[in-house]
Amino acid sequence: MMDFTQIISQIRSLVSKAGGVEMSFGQPTKVNDMHIIPVARTAFGFGAGGGSSPHKSKKSAAKKSDAVDESQQEKPNPPDSATDADANMGGGGGGGMRTEPIGIYTIKGDVVKFHPVIGIKEILALIAIVSVFTIRLMKQKRKGK
Repeated sequence: MMDFTQIISQIRSLVSKAGGVEMSFGQPTKVNDMHIIPVARTAFGFGAGGGSSPHKSKKSAAKKSDAVDESQQEKPNPPDSATDADANMGGGGGGGMRTEPIGIYTIKGDVVKFHPVIGIKEILALIAIVSVFTIRLMKQKRKGK
């Protein structure tokens, strides 16, 4: 069974290999005499946890509700250390990553330009702002008459 620190170490190794500049900037592409570099916003997160509890067997749980005779009290069964260590351990983890394109850089000769990507969120925000201003203008025209 893998140790928790080993799991975290493997995750860190994978993120560092894929991380850095490569997560935000794509591979440059050459089109005629222009280089194009895609740019994205990336975010990622990971979580993990684990724990253990003392070993409980079905027999010991049943015996707690029943009366225990004196002979059992004098000679308790020694716990099996091999099954005790692994019996009630648990853990889990997960992670996620999100990438959102934000634009491209174009390089032509000595000129570098950034061209933002307009997403659906920006388009909806622009429509909402224009609608609000249009409604206000219409109300002002009605008050003027």
